[in-house]
Amino acid sequence: MAKSIKTDLQVGAFILFGLVLAAVVIFLIGDERRVFDDSSQYGAAFDDVEGLKSGAPVRMGGVRVGQVEKVGYSEDADDGLVHVKMSIVDEASGRLREDSVVSIENKGLLGDKMVVVTMGTKGEILPKGAELQTKKNPGMFERIDEMAGDAQSTLKDVSKLAEALGDKQLHEDIRGTAHSVNVMMQEITQGDGYPHRLLTSREEADRISGMVDNFETSSRELNATLREMRLAVHQVRRGPGFAHDVLYGDGPQKEIGQIGDAAGELALTLRGIRQGDGFAHDVLFGGETDTGDAVKNITQMTADLRDIVRNVKKGKGTIGALLVDPSVYDDLKRVLGDVERNNVLRALVRYSIKRDEAKKPEVEVSAGEE
Repeated sequence: MAKSIKTDLQVGAFILFGLVLAAVVIFLIGDERRVFDDSSQYGAAFDDVEGLKSGAPVRMGGVRVGQVEKVGYSEDADDGLVHVKMSIVDEASGRLREDSVVSIENKGLLGDKMVVVTMGTKGEILPKGAELQTKKNPGMFERIDEMAGDAQSTLKDVSKLAEALGDKQLHEDIRGTAHSVNVMMQEITQGDGYPHRLLTSREEADRISGMVDNFETSSRELNATLREMRLAVHQVRRGPGFAHDVLYGDGPQKEIGQIGDAAGELALTLRGIRQGDGFAHDVLFGGETDTGDAVKNITQMTADLRDIVRNVKKGKGTIGALLVDPSVYDDLKRVLGDVERNNVLRALVRYSIKRDEAKKPEVEVSAGEE
């Protein structure tokens, strides 16, 4: 009895587990296919559905929004279209508008098909059960024909290229270009020109590096100068100062008036010199009066004085020898020393001085009498 109860419990537990597992699978499949969401029916008609089957997914923007419910012909025998009924969840049906288009595309590499619906952007929202516009996908033969056309166009281009490459003038041009490039490369690698020095000379590389360094230094100095100029302009704009008052304020009118008066007087003076016939005019512009002779004499005197100074520097003459030759200075010093030590010469000098002093009053009296 106990064994039978145990067996019944095991069977009941297994059945309960199976039911739970089946419910989970149904729930997952239904959630993936959005079976539990509210949906609406829409239709579309195609010339060829390319093997589309019921249950195929319907996607919008890469998101599954429903599935195909039915694929088949209509009851009207004259209608040669294949009608597709599909259910689309109400959450996505609000994006179906008049410009929405339905197309059939491949789902994977195995050839399965699916329906792709584009989101509309124009017109009103389509009502439930409306027919959607369809886009005809090219069939296999049409694709083959298109590929054949592309291949034929490619072959024509290749043929034209082959004809161009077979041109004799083109061959000669290519050969001449290759020869010129070869000569240029030999000149660069083995020649004595600047390209060879640029690539192989260390001195040239150092010179270029120095030029770059100098350019960077000049750029820094220029930036510093521009910064200082900007600060100066800012200071002039903000003030205070003479320049600010002149440009932006009433300005020091008295000083500006004095400067204007001085400029006017200077202009009058220069005009008088230019148009007059005085000494300044003859000095600056030349003239035929005595001032011209005076200027010539001054010029000659200046030239003579320059020659005298040049000769003195060279040691010519007594003054030159005295300034340049130290022996003359030593001899003169020795003579003066001997004169100072010689009593006879000292008495003679004293006598000469007294005699000159005795004669001086007579000269003054004679001058008064006259």
